[in-house]
Amino acid sequence: MIIKEKGITDEVFTLYSGVNVGDIVNSIGDMKCKATVNWIKSLDVEIERSTIVGSYLTGMKLAEEFKEFSKVTVIDINPHLNGLLGDGIEFFDDLTKINDADLVVDTTGLGGLSLESIRELVDSDIEIFMVEDPTSDGSDNTILKKNNMWDRLEVANSKHKGILKTAGLNSKTSGTMTLTMEVLRKSLGDILKARGVLYGVAGMNFYEGVLFKEKDCEKFFEFMKEPALIISALQPLSPDDFIEKHLGKIKCAVEDAGI
Repeated sequence: MIIKEKGITDEVFTLYSGVNVGDIVNSIGDMKCKATVNWIKSLDVEIERSTIVGSYLTGMKLAEEFKEFSKVTVIDINPHLNGLLGDGIEFFDDLTKINDADLVVDTTGLGGLSLESIRELVDSDIEIFMVEDPTSDGSDNTILKKNNMWDRLEVANSKHKGILKTAGLNSKTSGTMTLTMEVLRKSLGDILKARGVLYGVAGMNFYEGVLFKEKDCEKFFEFMKEPALIISALQPLSPDDFIEKHLGKIKCAVEDAGI
């Protein structure tokens, strides 16, 4: 529900989006989960144990989704990120736990899992190995050159290999936080062009600093509750409509790696 109140004078409204930052994060995560689960189901493979490498936004959403059909383990080199995960999910910082899975999803992105680790641990007993492509439709050449996704897929010795791709906003990466910031930035840009809008503020804090520098998961979740947009305008309008418009442009799909 959008909150509307009087501004500095009776001629001005302050409008708070009903959508908060966490809602955008969850919407993008849900798109990634849907694409992933649909692809896994298309393979007609029985999955009893799933391992997700990387417990940040994509990882934590996939972990919750995978609980519906398998035992789930999350592996991350940052032990405090265990605080992002819900009940019923095992957490380790030991990569050798990869070998206990039927399904492995690598969400570590740029500079993540080493080729040596994948070569050693992702063997033919693992039915499915999937990598989240960290690049997107707006990635520059420097980012593209840093992406070793295909090398990771090549050295993995699993039976099925897939690539989770996300695009649609011309963002530099496919990261959920990157996409969230793009939704906020583009939505605010459109709102500022609307008649009678004086100014606007987007919930664009440096959330990763709270999570990875301060290592405070509780504070991170509290920040996620902030309104996505706050607008000052002479007449009411719906910030949520602008947010939904840009969320609707995001497309997620898992492609068979073909190798």
